[in-house]
Amino acid sequence: QLNMDDSKPRFSKRLRAGTRRRYHDDGISDEEIDGRRMFDLEEKVRSEKFSSDRIVRMEGKDFTYEFVQKGGLRDPILFEKPEGLGIKMPEPDFSVNDVKTFVGSRRMIDVMDVSTQKGTEMSMAQWTRYYETLASQREKLYNVISLEFSHTKLENLVKRPTTVELIDWVDNMWPRHLKERQRDSTNSINDMQYPKVQKYCLMSVQGCYTDFHIDFGGTSVWYHILKGRKVFWLIPPTDPNLELYENWVLSGKQGDVFLGDRVSDCQRIELKPGCTFIIPSGTFRLESSGWIHAVYTPVDSMVFGGNFLHSFNIPMQLNICNIEDRTRVPVKFRCPFFYEMCWYVLERYVFSLTKTSYFTAEFQKYSLGTETQKKTTGSSRRFFGQCAVSQHHHALHNGRLQFPQNAAHVAKPKYNGLLRQRLNKNLLSDSEEDSDKNEESEKPPSKVHLTPLELEGLWSLISKLEALPSSKKSVPAGIQNASTLMTHIKALLKEHANDNPKLSYTGKPIVKWPPRKHLRLKPSWYQPPPPPPPPPAPRPKPPSATSMQRPQKPSSSMSSLRRRRVRCKRCEACIRAECGDCNFCRDMKKFGGPGKLKQTCVLRQCLSPGLPLSAVCEICKEPNQEETGDASLTLMECSSCAQIVHPACLTVQGDGVVNKDLPSCWECPKCVQ
Repeated sequence: QLNMDDSKPRFSKRLRAGTRRRYHDDGISDEEIDGRRMFDLEEKVRSEKFSSDRIVRMEGKDFTYEFVQKGGLRDPILFEKPEGLGIKMPEPDFSVNDVKTFVGSRRMIDVMDVSTQKGTEMSMAQWTRYYETLASQREKLYNVISLEFSHTKLENLVKRPTTVELIDWVDNMWPRHLKERQRDSTNSINDMQYPKVQKYCLMSVQGCYTDFHIDFGGTSVWYHILKGRKVFWLIPPTDPNLELYENWVLSGKQGDVFLGDRVSDCQRIELKPGCTFIIPSGTFRLESSGWIHAVYTPVDSMVFGGNFLHSFNIPMQLNICNIEDRTRVPVKFRCPFFYEMCWYVLERYVFSLTKTSYFTAEFQKYSLGTETQKKTTGSSRRFFGQCAVSQHHHALHNGRLQFPQNAAHVAKPKYNGLLRQRLNKNLLSDSEEDSDKNEESEKPPSKVHLTPLELEGLWSLISKLEALPSSKKSVPAGIQNASTLMTHIKALLKEHANDNPKLSYTGKPIVKWPPRKHLRLKPSWYQPPPPPPPPPAPRPKPPSATSMQRPQKPSSSMSSLRRRRVRCKRCEACIRAECGDCNFCRDMKKFGGPGKLKQTCVLRQCLSPGLPLSAVCEICKEPNQEETGDASLTLMECSSCAQIVHPACLTVQGDGVVNKDLPSCWECPKCVQ
């Protein structure tokens, strides 16, 4: 254990005696001096000390949902080949320049200075220039480990392991219409509609090192090495190791001590291209959480990965939040919307087991794909009847009459003089009338069994949320009646306390989204599948000699002229950014749309579009010659006949009428006459 008051000279002080710091070095900041490592990293890469064997090697076909149900994610898992995982990756020759092309050269990314372990910012264009610089010419070591690329063109090139998608809370617990509403491709928390942590691109140059850490919020992590190599040191999350880690972080002297030297159980492993690696949030055998790990990059590398929370390690995930509180981790480096997610997890389990939703009406409509429910199962009716009776009696006892707003489908009782005697009957009469009609036709659902890991985890989740002060409970806007939800989930877990574990290992998730049945129940930003192509039109009959069609006159619409023209790049509309809200922006791929309309933002439609450089006079076939200063040699486009000519080339006598609102536009003398 790290002890700052130990009478024996610390390991870090003994190292300083042999390597004295030079505080007069020119051009070296205080942070760089403080951030210098007092240990030889190359020696840690070669040392045979870190030979623990805790990593599980598996084939992709064995990593199934049932595997996670039975044991959670206990130890780190290595897949040396991607077959069977269901992943999709770019080609091996995919480069950093390609990443820039897909996410945008102006995208600002967080970059870590390896010498200080501090963050800074670069544009993607700047990072590409740095990465492509020869290693011998790089003055500093920078590392990109947090480029989240969901809702960019790069997203379609990367698919996560199938089992990860099945257990990820973001996909199964967070209201799906909020994720569909996301337009911003960056990780700005102000524009974030969901925890945007699912797909990262990690780009590291030779020599990069990320010191020991635990991933935010107790999330588990998946990595796939596309090119290069990575060296991991992993420390299991025992209570002594976690206490050692906390003291090490709080000491502020991480550069003095290599944490792997202070523990008895540390494993080093090198990952090569094609390897997929999963680091779990914790170990079920231990009452603690979060595998502690450090990463070294021996050669320039590119890695794709992502973070995920799930229902089979909840106590471990919660314990990480406690450690983050104690070590004062800034909000920026924590899992976004963590406690909001916890509330949604409770709601989704209640709905999946009882068909009772605590979503608001809007969230029920857009995420569940149903109108506010009117029917309930028998178990949920009994629960709400008892809950309403007890709360109503409490209201009468306190001299006030208030009906609790429970789940959206509970019918309000009809109050009369015999309210005390008939409360339960009146409360349930409306819903029972509807359900009795369909009781014979509806088959009773088969009993669902919760796994031991889910039962333990949900109880831990309840305890954590109840222990939070009112100001930090973070009940999301999509949840109504949080206290009643908490009461309901407790009753539900008690009912499932004796579930048979063998029957719970089904290989199928309990929580999943119902299909959206009606288009009117889908949010406005929801993009339905494209309709099938129309049948081919019949071939037109050749026109007869007696019925020749007259030639069509070109469109005289000014908007059609604007569409053929090019931007001036000088007006206010040309230099402003996209609004992100209009129909055209929502269709753009960089805002998460399908990219079918291929139209510019409404606010960026050029006010003075000019003729393209390829335009030539229809008479003399010469291009624009306005640089001569002769107005008669400037190309003009007619707003009526759409003919593009030099005024000097026309043989028709008379003057044209110049359009003052659109450059190089007039009504030619032929059309004026």
